[in-house]
Amino acid sequence: GDMQPGPLLDTVIRSYGIHPWYIYNVKEQMDLLRVLVSGSGVVAIGEAGLDTLAESPMDLQKEVFLAQANLAEETHKPLIIHCVKAWADLIACKKAVKPEMPWIIHGFRGNGELASQLVCLGFYLSFGDRFNPSALRATWPDFLFLETDDKSIDIRGVYQNVAEALGIPEEKLRIQIAKNVSIFHLNG
Repeated sequence: GDMQPGPLLDTVIRSYGIHPWYIYNVKEQMDLLRVLVSGSGVVAIGEAGLDTLAESPMDLQKEVFLAQANLAEETHKPLIIHCVKAWADLIACKKAVKPEMPWIIHGFRGNGELASQLVCLGFYLSFGDRFNPSALRATWPDFLFLETDDKSIDIRGVYQNVAEALGIPEEKLRIQIAKNVSIFHLNG
């Protein structure tokens, strides 16, 4: 087969957020974030998140996460989430915010049971080069995204591996992911 890159974006798109590892001065950071997300080409807020391994106390992480979740609602943009060992807190946040905008968990490596629970609560999950096949199956078709993050693997490699794990043709995966990506309103 002639290798063609996927149907995704030739335009530069951005997301801005306050990652739980880099919480310093919340008021200044949030003020700057508000300015940044009003710029052109910004299609999402994030990575925002909760991470038990980060130095910031969880109460502060939650405050900053909720501020960003509310900003995502105000600006009608999806929220991209970094979550490490804080699933109960994340779920509690979603129940508190009741977001209308999609919440997408980036770099998901959890098991099928956790994936099913999250999908039932309306989370989208994004998978990279390391994934649990049962989690993938729990997320397919409507709640699935693929990513490379900052790894050296090509996105085409991720598509191949995921199609293989799901036991479906790569073309079918591409079409579905392109459909899922439409939540980002990339053209306007």
